[in-house]
Amino acid sequence: MKKISLSTAVLGIAAFLALGSTPFVRAIEIGDVTGQVLSTDIRAYVNGTEIPSLNVNGYTAVAAEDLREYGFDVAWVPQERKIVIRYSGKKEVHPLPVQKTTQPSGTKVADVLSTDITAYYGDRKIPSINIGGRTVIKLNDLSAFGSVVWFEKERKIIFTPSVDDAGWFTANPLVVREKGTVKVDNIMILDPQITWNGEEVGRTIDDLPMLDVSWIAGMLGYTAKETENGSLLVENGTNGFVLREGDNHADLIWFGTTVGKAEVWKEPVKQDGKWLLREPDLKDLLGYESVWSPETHLENITYRKLIVEDHGLKQRGDNYNYIVRVDEFLQGTSYLPFLDLEKETDGQMSHAPVGAGGMADAVEDGPKYRQDTSIKLELGTNRMQLRLTQGMCILFDAAYAVELPIRELAAILDQNTPFSSGDSTRLLKVTPEKAYQETSSSDMIFSGTVDRINGTGLTFRMERQEGDEYVQEGDPVSVPFEGDRFTAKVMLPEQSGMYRVAAYSLVTNPKGSFQMPAAYWYIQKTDPAK
Repeated sequence: MKKISLSTAVLGIAAFLALGSTPFVRAIEIGDVTGQVLSTDIRAYVNGTEIPSLNVNGYTAVAAEDLREYGFDVAWVPQERKIVIRYSGKKEVHPLPVQKTTQPSGTKVADVLSTDITAYYGDRKIPSINIGGRTVIKLNDLSAFGSVVWFEKERKIIFTPSVDDAGWFTANPLVVREKGTVKVDNIMILDPQITWNGEEVGRTIDDLPMLDVSWIAGMLGYTAKETENGSLLVENGTNGFVLREGDNHADLIWFGTTVGKAEVWKEPVKQDGKWLLREPDLKDLLGYESVWSPETHLENITYRKLIVEDHGLKQRGDNYNYIVRVDEFLQGTSYLPFLDLEKETDGQMSHAPVGAGGMADAVEDGPKYRQDTSIKLELGTNRMQLRLTQGMCILFDAAYAVELPIRELAAILDQNTPFSSGDSTRLLKVTPEKAYQETSSSDMIFSGTVDRINGTGLTFRMERQEGDEYVQEGDPVSVPFEGDRFTAKVMLPEQSGMYRVAAYSLVTNPKGSFQMPAAYWYIQKTDPAK
């Protein structure tokens, strides 16, 4: 290889600069490496509780989402690509496990990436970075919102936030807000032309009004462009869809990824370089509202700019009933978004029912509407799919897993859902409180308090685990109420193994009555000799 001396290289660069050319400096793009994450022996604390932390270019940093477990309200807003952090002092603290590093301090463990996601503490923007797909903030950048104290001797840093209880705080995971409207009025729908302000914006084909997709998309803040494979991509940076000639299915897009398909009544038509689609199909795909007058042939379109705040979908449960609630701050009588929650079991998807309605007891600054849905979890890992849509337009989409560990399971089944099977006794408190128990005894005592009593008592049933199933063991035991209390002594089999004890309540409704489980206990019976 021919060697080039340093002096020769310097002369060459100097000559290049002397020509008046400007050296090319590439702008930093999303995903570019901008720093390093190093292992550290520094321990970070928030509100006096230790939190997992990182060393980012010499500063201690934490993941914004982790602050949810330390009493903070942290909302991800996909439409605005931002994270908002607030501290009201109203949330419980559930600290995360902190893993101790075994690597020497200063060892590189990851790259720091540039990101277009912005972070806010309240309404003030703060610096943020991307590490492994998570938004990370430096504790020093939070000093304006409380106190940040460094203890050199103990090698620890403590952030104590100031309380800000202004505004609406929700314990529910999702919030929908209306951030304004776009109106496109006086669209003249005739045959064959469709015009707006004298401009042709569509045509009537086979008695069907077909709008220019690029035109209406642009009016509502979307862009439309043809791709290399000849399809039309319509998107706004968050959601969108893809159309293909001769295909009556549109691909639904969420952050650049196809997440589903939607059927359109008539496939798109391409005329004179313009993509035309039946107006009601566009209404569904873009999520707007429209009113057409047969007398004037004029149509008015109203597009409501909706954003969704993700305050943290629960990913670890302690009860069989998994409940999701959506608070909605919408104006007037807006069409409510559709909430769809699914759980995958053995390759099959089960849908959760949804209840929705206005808030009769809405407080000032509170939501006007609320939607509720619940689905039954299985012990172990539950794969979930949650989607909020306006028509077929995706407002929020999340695929995630919910863990239901048997050792964390509460005995009482949470019945605080929008769906009722009828009148039944509600269990307020039970002993044992946790569902999982281990014993070598020949019996166990189950007790508790109740209200809204229906019937004269509870029925206890025991089942033995056989493989993945539970089969009945012995006869049911009736346990009468004593005022607002009950006490049951259940005899356990001599054979070791896993048993399930269920407390059933009487349920009555206009169609009749039946028994429904109100609590479950899982008893790991051990051999006394062992």
